[in-house]
Amino acid sequence: MNVLDHPRGATGLKVVCEACGSLSIKAIDLANAPDGEVIRCGRCNGDRGTVADLRELARRGTGEFEF
Repeated sequence: MNVLDHPRGATGLKVVCEACGSLSIKAIDLANAPDGEVIRCGRCNGDRGTVADLRELARRGTGEFEF
């Protein structure tokens, strides 16, 4: 599976913005952010998922993405 094929349902996080196709996210303080805080696209401000979704993806760390 490559990064462009990653479904949101797998972790809840959209790696690629569905609205504009960007990979960037807006900078936030992840160490102090609550799990429910929304991660926004760095280009169009679209919803990409939550901090909890990102943390779950990091915890799994299975190397399933090809860059």
